[in-house]
Amino acid sequence: MGFINLEKLSGKYVEEPMKTNVEKLIDYDLFHCLLSGSMSTAIKVKETLGSLPQQFIDWLKVCDGGLLFDTVLLSTKEHDEELDLDFDTYEELNSEEAKSQFGLPEGYAVIGMRSYGDPICVNTSANDEKIYLWDVEAGDFSDIWCTFEDFLVEEIDEAEGLIAENVLQPLGIKVGGGEDE
Repeated sequence: MGFINLEKLSGKYVEEPMKTNVEKLIDYDLFHCLLSGSMSTAIKVKETLGSLPQQFIDWLKVCDGGLLFDTVLLSTKEHDEELDLDFDTYEELNSEEAKSQFGLPEGYAVIGMRSYGDPICVNTSANDEKIYLWDVEAGDFSDIWCTFEDFLVEEIDEAEGLIAENVLQPLGIKVGGGEDE
């Protein structure tokens, strides 16, 4: 499947705040490794997790997870043949064993992981658009974003600062000619 199609992403998100997010993803393409998504990606994740925020479902139509700077977004597949890379999956991190290790409350599903090990979640038993950060050590939510777009805005803004401070380095897979499909 390969890298996210930045042209498709640009065409999908033409309004703020996502338009600016997409522009930054294009500007900082060497610092993330997002996979191309599709309608079937969105369907598969919804079948696996249940009720999901609409903005997240829309994102899945263009992005099937990967590395968003220093945050991992889960994928529907363990391995991308074209890129020869492994990815964390929804099935793996939403298993009963994983949820038990996180101490995650009932009704929450993991959609991503922070670099330091805290899961990013959605509440599958509520019909809301919120994205939650579960603090594993404290056993409580440490951040709640009103929407998936709000979450992305913060992730990209933080990454922009890390890149400016030379904390985040370009990914080796993209340095040397990796092109967006």
